[in-house]
Amino acid sequence: MDERQARDDLKTIRQIMDRTRKGSAGYGGWFMVIAGVTWLIGFTAGQFLPEAYLGWMWMVLNISMIGIMIWTALRWRQRGNVRSALWGPLFFYWLALVAFDALIVWLFNVNDGVRIGLLALLTVGLGYVLMGILFHWLIAAVGILIAVFAVGAFLLVPEYFPLAMGFLGGGLLIGSGSWMVRSGK
Repeated sequence: MDERQARDDLKTIRQIMDRTRKGSAGYGGWFMVIAGVTWLIGFTAGQFLPEAYLGWMWMVLNISMIGIMIWTALRWRQRGNVRSALWGPLFFYWLALVAFDALIVWLFNVNDGVRIGLLALLTVGLGYVLMGILFHWLIAAVGILIAVFAVGAFLLVPEYFPLAMGFLGGGLLIGSGSWMVRSGK
């Protein structure tokens, strides 16, 4: 391959990347907004509901969130805006993180709702950091802030941990996701 052909190939690759980025502009941000609303509702309610109801509440919220995310993905796909081979691997990436959390909860006998919440938040923070390294610095920054807020709330105001995470974590996801949607990132 000569230098001219290599430059032409690189130019073609850049054009494809630009079209893909423009076609999926803001798409990841919508997932962050959906997750943020779920956190805002779930953690805020968790501050006030008896612990006996929390498992059921989170199950309903998480199933609803996943359903809304799938519906959103299908709508985008029908519009023809987003076609990516990454959706399958990303689904299994998050599924693996959930599976490892479940194993940690089971093997280490974590049965306190606040500690389970902290583990879930740290895992989500880690997931966002790793995704941000691959896709966009803002996603990594959100992951770091989620971890900092979670540990800070857990250590400094443990009695208000759910409320703090509802507003800080949920608000952070809603705000950063909205920014990504508006800016087309």
